[in-house]
Amino acid sequence: MAFVDCVRAILSDDICILPTETVYGLACSALSVNAVKKVYKLKGRPSTNPLIVHVLNHRSAGEICLTNEYSRKLAKVFWPGPLTLILPKKKSIPNEITAGLSSVAIRSPSHPLFRKILEQVQLPLAAPSANPSNKLSPTKFEIAVAAFGKNCPPILDGGPCDIGIESTVLNLTSASPTILRLGPITKDAIEKVLEIKVECPLKGTKLRKVGKAEQSPGQGYKHYSPNTPVYLYSTLEQMLNLNTINKHDILILPHNNSSVLSTTINNSVLYLSTNGDPSEITRNLFKILNDADKLKKKRIHVALFQEDNGLLSAVNDRLSRAATERF
Repeated sequence: MAFVDCVRAILSDDICILPTETVYGLACSALSVNAVKKVYKLKGRPSTNPLIVHVLNHRSAGEICLTNEYSRKLAKVFWPGPLTLILPKKKSIPNEITAGLSSVAIRSPSHPLFRKILEQVQLPLAAPSANPSNKLSPTKFEIAVAAFGKNCPPILDGGPCDIGIESTVLNLTSASPTILRLGPITKDAIEKVLEIKVECPLKGTKLRKVGKAEQSPGQGYKHYSPNTPVYLYSTLEQMLNLNTINKHDILILPHNNSSVLSTTINNSVLYLSTNGDPSEITRNLFKILNDADKLKKKRIHVALFQEDNGLLSAVNDRLSRAATERF
């Protein structure tokens, strides 16, 4: 019934929750202003933060935006998958989707259930993460349900998300292709396909507070945040050498071979992976932050990873935006 309920909601200008390979999304018809407004209202999302539109393929993308040679090359390699492209929008896309901008963020998801919904409704779907604005993105069915409680719309259970963080966002409306949000598809991989240099101004820059309309979601200074304050350290060694962590706090460590200060805090440690594999760390990031939040400790302590120009750089981006304090 869940599948039928989600299809019915979309076709009735209503909303539902669908699984993707990245995170669960709060979905609706991208052509319905009323449905889009419901998404913003339920999430408490600022109108300056645009939504990503999901389509089956590059051909269907061409129905709602102006594609080009770059988008064709990238879609051939990375779609369906976790790469969002920003392109000039066509008039069919409401301004409410794009924060009033002339461009639209668009991608083709790979999750089979989401694609089955797309095939059934024959509509482009807006689908930001299924969580209250700025909170942790849900990567499991149960977390998505809990995020909205009694207000949860129809939801389709697709199991745990394979990737665990949101898509890479690439702006194709600028003078040079520019990464606006780090994600699973790396700068090097994009450059290999396009055979040109891709800009990535995010690395090494200070996060800024968003006020005006942004071309990409996920650019807020404070984002992906649990309710428990997150203390973020520049290195694992820096975090473990502090003597201010106590039984009222919780540590998040890269893997279960990581050393800790003493056995007195062993019951307050969570691990992102079994052996430090970047894919496992990425897949577990939001789940572990959510698990840590449920423990209702005083503080969450976690450290940045050594930049790898790939998944761990994207993880660092999410941690930086989740942080309450940085050291």
